[in-house]
Amino acid sequence: MAEEPLMNPSKRRNCTTEDEREPKKKRVDSEHQSINGSTICKLKKSPRLSTALFRDNCAIQHQQIHKLLKYACLGKGSRSAQPSWCHIQHQKRLQSVVIIVLQDLAQLHFYQFYLHFPYLRKLFKHRFSMPPPPSDFIAALIGAEKNGTSDIKKQEFRSLQANFSLKDPAETACLSGEIGETFKHDPIVLKYGTEQLGLTRYLLSQEEMRKNKYPLVGSPDSIDYVNSGCSREITDDSPLFGLDCEMCLTDKGSELTRISLVDASGSCIMDELVKPDNTIRDYMTRYSGITRKLLLPVKTKLKDVQQKLKSVLPPDAVLVGHSLDNDLRALQMIHTSVIDTALLFAREYGRKFRLKFLAQAVLGREIQTDDVMGHCPAEDARAALNLAQYFIQHGPKKVAQLYLHAVFRRINSPNGTLPAQEETLPTKQNGFLFPSVATPIKQRSEEPHSLLESLNSYGRKIIYMGRINGMKDSVSSKLLENIRCSSEEEVLKNACSLPQLASIGIVTFSPNNGYSRGPNEMHKRLRSKFSDMMTVFAGPFEKSFCLQSVRRVFRTCGPIKSLKVLSQTYQPYISVEYIILEAAQLAVETLDGAHIDGHCIKVQRLVTEQTLDCQLLLKAMEEDPENRDVIYVSGFTKSLTEEFLQRRFGQFSDIKAIFLPICPLNGKPAKYCFLKFRQSQSATAAIDHITGEGELRCRRALTACHFHQWLQTGEPCAPREQQQQVLPEEDALCDIMESLDSNVMQVYENLPENTLCLVLFPGANSSCGSVPGFGLMGIKASCG
Repeated sequence: MAEEPLMNPSKRRNCTTEDEREPKKKRVDSEHQSINGSTICKLKKSPRLSTALFRDNCAIQHQQIHKLLKYACLGKGSRSAQPSWCHIQHQKRLQSVVIIVLQDLAQLHFYQFYLHFPYLRKLFKHRFSMPPPPSDFIAALIGAEKNGTSDIKKQEFRSLQANFSLKDPAETACLSGEIGETFKHDPIVLKYGTEQLGLTRYLLSQEEMRKNKYPLVGSPDSIDYVNSGCSREITDDSPLFGLDCEMCLTDKGSELTRISLVDASGSCIMDELVKPDNTIRDYMTRYSGITRKLLLPVKTKLKDVQQKLKSVLPPDAVLVGHSLDNDLRALQMIHTSVIDTALLFAREYGRKFRLKFLAQAVLGREIQTDDVMGHCPAEDARAALNLAQYFIQHGPKKVAQLYLHAVFRRINSPNGTLPAQEETLPTKQNGFLFPSVATPIKQRSEEPHSLLESLNSYGRKIIYMGRINGMKDSVSSKLLENIRCSSEEEVLKNACSLPQLASIGIVTFSPNNGYSRGPNEMHKRLRSKFSDMMTVFAGPFEKSFCLQSVRRVFRTCGPIKSLKVLSQTYQPYISVEYIILEAAQLAVETLDGAHIDGHCIKVQRLVTEQTLDCQLLLKAMEEDPENRDVIYVSGFTKSLTEEFLQRRFGQFSDIKAIFLPICPLNGKPAKYCFLKFRQSQSATAAIDHITGEGELRCRRALTACHFHQWLQTGEPCAPREQQQQVLPEEDALCDIMESLDSNVMQVYENLPENTLCLVLFPGANSSCGSVPGFGLMGIKASCG
């Protein structure tokens, strides 16, 4: 479909962002075709974001943003991995990527001037915290060294032919002249010789198992592990079993979620989902394929799997796996008869090939393909088993003659040096930016090629524009197309006419550095403002009122930080400071006019200069696209668990996620939660249902996860002599923020459809303090 010409910057489009559409509706474009004289409309899927930011820790590192940008630009075709915190669905439909950097702004600026960013709040639903910036913030995002000191290592990375074949690895290596070592010095030959041997020769010795951190009897870290009971002497006729496990991250670390066992014929004889004993923090879905929904009905526990595995394995069983030590530790089992294919095919100094590479190069088999979410443990177990069988059947001489090291170097290392770990194989798929260029090979495990280097391999450059005195990072690499402007107006004009052929554009706005001064003082004022908003005053009460009963009533609205009795009034009043804003608002809405101990009380906030716009701010926060599908629920009497919440709110079929915060007062799971729904109508219906039951209190959410995290952090760290700071004039700051918000809106409106756009507040590292950054992102969707 032909691209639309860019509109004049002075014109405004009334476009709907992808974030504003109903999540359950498919996002599609239309493409008209003429068949037999009739015009039909062919629907195409539009790209969209699926993020994992509804959690306690929603801080995103700069390297994670770099990975997102790399995948957005290069896609699966380059073997760039989807970042686990943000998936781009239908990435091939993306037209471009634009980063807007608001120089010197930080997370606290977004909160302090929240009402002055109406367009940012409307356009970008996905938001996250960032750590304080490095000195080379822009360079960190795109993978360039500051001031071009490396000049991308002064190399042009080569692209391999898209039809490169591994059908005859030895011939390929010999013809390319890249073997680099004689056959007699091959590490496989040096270790195992050249004669064909039985399987017992390839078992790991006790010393090898100890060196590679296998669980062993008597090891301090394996005290509570279960022994497999396979104690019969191993012979060359002993049966082989392939084993592979998938894990997730819990409060206690890595725990088992799935196990697959295959016999010598490759038949899967055991495939079990396992529910961890501890609270899951990361399902590792990208690697494991495990999701919350998948584990929800599972009752099998680790001890059940251990017993079943002991009953299935014969006394002389030999387990085969790739880095099998990880699987045995996940199983918390000890088994001393193992063949580890990662070590069996290892190169000099213990360098290991990945299972995916070995399966393709040795077996001619594709595993762990990108079109499937997560690895299949049965497939991986079978691949490891077949690799061991190949080694035993053909012997070390035949394996050495595959010249895997040379094939690996040939396809993965442009400068001819062998990386520490292997890379993935060539592919003929391509990302949206490079429809007719051969795809370079990328390394999945270490990913040494940055976004900048990768784009260079295609002959593409990154447009980087900003005001001359505002481009602080001065990324002067020859691979960047620097557009230096004399004023902010010129930056805006150029940004509104970014070339559509650009792979990625970076726009920096830095109208004045005055707003970067005084972060400590601004932080104090902002925290003081929200502290006032989270404090309510209630009364009057009888002089003999029961404080405990009053505390119980107010605690139903949410966690209380402090409760004080005010003695300077004629009748007793209380001051209640909550930990979260929703709790204070619930108290005002539901307890004002309530009867406690026979008295009708009034619940209100104290009106101060800082809280004069409280109602306006609360209304804007409630209607924020980030919060409109989320509800707050309190009134629970015990600390919550995910399992309890899933049972309690299982009747809501449209529920998307549950956020169970950790209480900052005691570090335990809180007695309140947030429920995220797929549609705002479902959230409204859930509020009516929960409130109607009368057991719990409920309302729409006002704050996001990143805000909770920010509230619990201390003040920015600064030297003592910097504590007394003078803030710029408030009116001037408000004007600057509104101008920046307008600039972002104008740039956004002139972007082509299906453009990924990130707006970044870098944060600051200076003598005035160290403050975290903030990010917003979204994909501009079709107008039609």
